[in-house]
Amino acid sequence: MSIQTSTAEQIVSALRAVPERSMRTHLLIEKLCTFSPKHVAHLLQTIITEAAGRRGDYGLALEALSVPQLTLRAGNAFMSDVYVCARQSGFEELLRILSRPGPGRACDEKQENGQDEIPSGVRVAMARSGNRQQLGRMLADTNPLVIRTLLKNPALTESDVLKLSSRRPAAADVQREVFHSQKWSTRYSVKKSLVLNPYTPTDIGMKIVHMLMIQDLRCIAESRDLHPWLRETALQYVRADGTDSGEDDGPHISDE
Repeated sequence: MSIQTSTAEQIVSALRAVPERSMRTHLLIEKLCTFSPKHVAHLLQTIITEAAGRRGDYGLALEALSVPQLTLRAGNAFMSDVYVCARQSGFEELLRILSRPGPGRACDEKQENGQDEIPSGVRVAMARSGNRQQLGRMLADTNPLVIRTLLKNPALTESDVLKLSSRRPAAADVQREVFHSQKWSTRYSVKKSLVLNPYTPTDIGMKIVHMLMIQDLRCIAESRDLHPWLRETALQYVRADGTDSGEDDGPHISDE
């Protein structure tokens, strides 16, 4: 067992004992900041690889990784060194996550929200305790606080959340709220819905893609709506599994 794998297992073990993702993110960042940039690059690539292999609770660590928060804590210079080390080592999967590319499609932030006529405070209250008819209307809200409250409503069903996460167009902040939901982000169907939505931020999709089943990876690889990096990563896993259709015109990483 390599030093990186041993250290990564210790980190995953520590994260497993933490109940909330936000707390796991904080703990992961604190632990990563005790290592050199080179060690961090190797640790993160190990986490990605092990998560893709469905080994242990590495998926838990990958989902807890927040590049913006890690950058805020470690500093831009540190993260630049991590990026350089990842590039020198050929860690393509890690480079894609560190680069935080935009979504396959961008939502018009000026798009009219039908709920805007109602004050945000009232909408939050409705999301917290509204009836089924009101909750259904809340699914179209673009205010992240309203959505965060809605996702905690016990009356909300998985079908509701799937409608929310697959909605097109979708605001990036709404998709992030679904991904960070303590209750719903653990559902495989929700993960799949998020990653297949071209309006979901690509950095979220790059975390999820490593934990999907082959048949879903093929859908991602064949989708022209998604970011090329997502498609390329999915295609790599399909080919490694030996179930690729053999076509030569698959997605490739853009040089831009």
